Amino acid sequence: MSRAKGLNSQLALAYETAYGLTPAVPLGYNMPINQSKLTISQNQIDSATIRGRRDQLQPAIGNNDVAGSIVVPMDQTGIGFWLRAMFGNPATIGSGDPYTHVFKVTKSQPSLVLEQQYPDIPAYEKFNGCKVNKFSFTYGADTELTANIDILGAKRTVSATPFASPLTALPLLKFSNFQGTIEEAGAQLAIVTEASLNADFGLDGNTYTIGSNGCRTDLPEGILQVSGSIKAFFADTVLLNKAVNNTKSALKFKFTSGTHSLQFFMEEVIFQQTSPGIESEKGIYINLPFKAFYNSGAGGSAIVATLVNGYASYAVV
Repeated sequence: MSRAKGLNSQLALAYETAYGLTPAVPLGYNMPINQSKLTISQNQIDSATIRGRRDQLQPAIGNNDVAGSIVVPMDQTGIGFWLRAMFGNPATIGSGDPYTHVFKVTKSQPSLVLEQQYPDIPAYEKFNGCKVNKFSFTYGADTELTANIDILGAKRTVSATPFASPLTALPLLKFSNFQGTIEEAGAQLAIVTEASLNADFGLDGNTYTIGSNGCRTDLPEGILQVSGSIKAFFADTVLLNKAVNNTKSALKFKFTSGTHSLQFFMEEVIFQQTSPGIESEKGIYINLPFKAFYNSGAGGSAIVATLVNGYASYAVV
């Protein structure tokens, strides 16, 4: 008897040309993942009908909720497909390796086909109408450098065949924690021990309509909220005073491997007031949450992601 094994499983990704519909000629990519936990849930609604006996009637079914999380390595190529899912097509320059891809906040996000593939059985669990709802990562800890991607979607279909075959394989070249740096107001910070970044795209998941078979009919975008925190040695009061005085600053999180790099630049940032406290006899740290925003920054975006790699284009896929 066959049993699905995680080591043989894959996550396929393709971009939809119309929300919730698999393209007629899909181009699927075999995405590097550490975990993919996309699921569907559907309420069962108990009947309150009385019919002269104790047995419960068959329950009615409610709306479908397609959602889940994907953990991906922070790598040099695959991360660009997720950035496109968050920000749309980048502006790309370069005629050869390295290419520079610049992603900024746009008015809309592309929708995806995501398929969890279990070829041992075989079974192929396809999710349509998917969009990135949240993106986050933490670096500085003694762990593998990964990003968490939260997904909302419209519907699921289970098939014995994949929606696209063969899948395009992607080179896997990972960034690591020790390749990361952080800059504050244009100067590198040597006292930071850990940093995190969170982007909430504010998707409206309450878009169920009559006649849609309990599936979401769209995922309209809301206000993008960008936040995070930095943990630093409490060596002086410079950052603390910026929080106290509500002083606008800038942060740049960057990972560099040779001529290739990935950076997230937030040109306008405000630190939240906090206190370092005294937890033990050892050295003291301070945790400074922050929020990024767009007011008048030259980059025209609350966050700008720049990926420099050997991949020519993310726009034509």
